[in-house]
Amino acid sequence: MPRRAPKSAEKTTRQPQSGAGFSLRLRGGWREAMETYGEAVSMAEAGESGLAREILGEFHAEHRKILVLAGTDGVPEAMVAYSVNLAERLGFDLVLLTVFPPRRREADCRVRAEAGAEGLFAEAESRGVRCAHIIRQGERDEVLTSVSMELRRVEFVISRRAEAERRQAALMVPEFSLKC
Repeated sequence: MPRRAPKSAEKTTRQPQSGAGFSLRLRGGWREAMETYGEAVSMAEAGESGLAREILGEFHAEHRKILVLAGTDGVPEAMVAYSVNLAERLGFDLVLLTVFPPRRREADCRVRAEAGAEGLFAEAESRGVRCAHIIRQGERDEVLTSVSMELRRVEFVISRRAEAERRQAALMVPEFSLKC
């Protein structure tokens, strides 16, 4: 059985070959949680699903979730591939969150959000990953924080790097940002 590296050991992260990288931003007292998630993500990306699950612990009654933050234009292909692959390897569910600015027509927002989610839903279905979609209107950071606390067992958020860099408030869960 492979042994986990001691917490003091230096960790390296391999960048995906597609050119879409990710970064971790450590905020507040989440350093230990981020190290654990980073180690599990690295194992999952390397194809070691069992070891990744062992690192994160066994499943509890409710499925763990990855919250994917979509833009108003949908989800980029690189983010779809990364999110679905990671959810499949870790055994997590995906929850897609689309946030539209306030004072927009709800019907128009819903149509655009559903069209933007089609790629993620198709890929998730083809790989056997459970997926849900939440559409909200409001200020992006406030809605993201609110939804991440409302949903039970959200383990981390996947967003675009530009979104993460603009974020004003710290999230209550770790955030992985993709360059896409």
